[in-house]
Amino acid sequence: MLIEALLIALATAFNALIIKWKVEKGRYEDALMDVGVLIVLASLFSGSMGGMVIATISSFMVSIYLLFSPPTFFTTLDIDKESFIEEWKKRLPR
Repeated sequence: MLIEALLIALATAFNALIIKWKVEKGRYEDALMDVGVLIVLASLFSGSMGGMVIATISSFMVSIYLLFSPPTFFTTLDIDKESFIEEWKKRLPR
């Protein structure tokens, strides 16, 4: 049981660190997709412990994949990323 808990904690920590790194590097599409995958998978498994383990490890694997093969949502829509992000930040509740 201790080894399983340690593996779950490591997968969770690495997943969070990868998302943090992506946000710091301006890879918002990656980070958004990573968080979205985690939320969707967690909701599919109804918050059970076993389901959360599967969701976290699956999200970590998707994060690793997207690290090397980033999505291109904004580039195909021809949207100015910087102005989009600034507008989004202005609309956040304070």
